[in-house]
Amino acid sequence: MIVGSFYAGLSGLRSNSKALGVIGENLANVGTTGFKSQMINFSEIVSKNSGRQNRAGNPMATGLGSHTTEVISEFSQGALQETGIHTQAAIDGNGFFVVRDSGQTFFTRAGNFALNNEGYLVTHAGGLVQGYPTDMTGQTLFSQGVDDIRVPFGETSQPNATQLVRALGNLQADAVAGDEFQTGMEVFDSLGISHNLSITYTKTANPGEWSYQFDLPTGTVSTTFPTQGSGTITFDAYGQLSLLDGLSIQDPAAANRTIEVTGLNSGAADLTLTWDLIDFSTVPRGSFISGMGTTSSNGTLYQDGFGVGVLQDVLLQQDGRVVGYFSNGVSRSLAQLTLATFNNNHGLKRFNDNYYMNSAASGPATLDLAGSGGRGVIIGSSLENSNVDMSEEFTKMIIHQRGYQSNSKIITTADTLMQETLGLKRS
Repeated sequence: MIVGSFYAGLSGLRSNSKALGVIGENLANVGTTGFKSQMINFSEIVSKNSGRQNRAGNPMATGLGSHTTEVISEFSQGALQETGIHTQAAIDGNGFFVVRDSGQTFFTRAGNFALNNEGYLVTHAGGLVQGYPTDMTGQTLFSQGVDDIRVPFGETSQPNATQLVRALGNLQADAVAGDEFQTGMEVFDSLGISHNLSITYTKTANPGEWSYQFDLPTGTVSTTFPTQGSGTITFDAYGQLSLLDGLSIQDPAAANRTIEVTGLNSGAADLTLTWDLIDFSTVPRGSFISGMGTTSSNGTLYQDGFGVGVLQDVLLQQDGRVVGYFSNGVSRSLAQLTLATFNNNHGLKRFNDNYYMNSAASGPATLDLAGSGGRGVIIGSSLENSNVDMSEEFTKMIIHQRGYQSNSKIITTADTLMQETLGLKRS
């Protein structure tokens, strides 16, 4: 019986020593990005049943101590911290980033990513972050499967020829015949070359009426009516546009003017521009120009074209899109991160560098986009901190320290009893 006490105490020493090791591991990684704290569980060693029963018929059994049954990770959410670094990301919710490293696939919660010298998005250990590719329009190509994510800084985006122009403004109501007011805007051709399109308004002798003239020095301008890039607009007694080239803007046949520009000296294709003058979204119809007050003024100028741009920056969106921002104001999805989920996160194998690998216990990884199938969303320019609770770890440390001390006392007490037993023979 005394010998059994030795082994019961020894098993307790081993169990509590392992528990202190787990606590030490947790505290050592309190500042590790994406680290998940571990917990240890014990179980009683199978009791030795003597076959004896007490007077009530209950079996009388003695235990043989304890042993470690499992050390598992606790996958609760860690606090999110904004870093301002655009290539970094955190997962708010369930899921793991997918990484390819040394020919193997790993999974991680640590999103402290960066770009290597070839423009690939990599972990701090150099693993290649995985995601779905996109086409030149930014559409995700799911059929091609996941691949390494590359951000091609310096890549150019295609230009877009201007198709719509809008010039908000006001023409003074007390202007006299011959008064002029001019506005202009930058438009782009199919080669991404900019041109200055000007609109000259000239007051006519008719009340509330102005003529307009479009000009573009590097090409020939015409419109959808006989005169060369010109016509008239007329305001009513309240300064609202009422007539466009003599036709009421409330007439069902009224339409915005189409401007044709041919013979561009850049050699680009001819431009076809819609002059967005009538506002069809209101009832009755309104316009983007007025004729009131004593001064003419320019408002907002808008056109939908742009020139050639160079990729300058990236941001990660909640759905995992890696969005590139070009110098011409264009943004486009360059790739889309994928997240992995498992039937049993506790079955994942832990590796260095915050990596996990699936096992038979975890089941295979299921890949999909952030925000789908119970997956969390991706928070760009942020990192997930360790979920280690220091106060909890120190509390556990005290408990297991006392457990270790108690089991050591069992051994010393059993040793004393053994000595007393041996002393009986000497006496």
